[in-house]
Amino acid sequence: MPRPWHVLHSETLFDFPPWLRLVRQSVQLANGSRLDDYFLTPTRDYSMTFALTEANEVLLVQQYKHGLGQVILDFPAGYLDSPTEDPLTCAQRELREETGYTARTWTPLGAWGIDSNRMPNVAHLFFARGLTRVAEPQLDGSEDLTLLFLPVNEIPARLRSGQMPTLACAALWGLAAPHLFG
Repeated sequence: MPRPWHVLHSETLFDFPPWLRLVRQSVQLANGSRLDDYFLTPTRDYSMTFALTEANEVLLVQQYKHGLGQVILDFPAGYLDSPTEDPLTCAQRELREETGYTARTWTPLGAWGIDSNRMPNVAHLFFARGLTRVAEPQLDGSEDLTLLFLPVNEIPARLRSGQMPTLACAALWGLAAPHLFG
């Protein structure tokens, strides 16, 4: 059975909260060998929501993602405000802030690692039903979003076409689909 590595030394090389942190570690592997320059880039956990209307339409946001250098379709999402914030509370807040909608029912779909080699953070994924518009979106200074409602059966094609190019979108679709068709 694989065994965990032992951290011999850890130092933060760069910390620019809340955006970027770089940590260098010296670790001893289970086989006794040592790696002196193992780098981690810890970031905040986030929540993402598959929000479904009564008409079987999915609420999406269209936005520019600078890391990809393109405008994409995405599920409403956002970072937890603190390590102690409840992920469901974050998902509910982000849905309301980004879209102006709330949901009647929420189903947690699990918490999933993003990059298990470099990041200890996770994406908390949710399925929400029974949407109600309660306000105008309340975007922060870095957000420029357009809301879209797409029939649920269009999501696979949007994923395959590259319009929803993130692993988180594909994972959320895969976890939400059984709740739609099962």
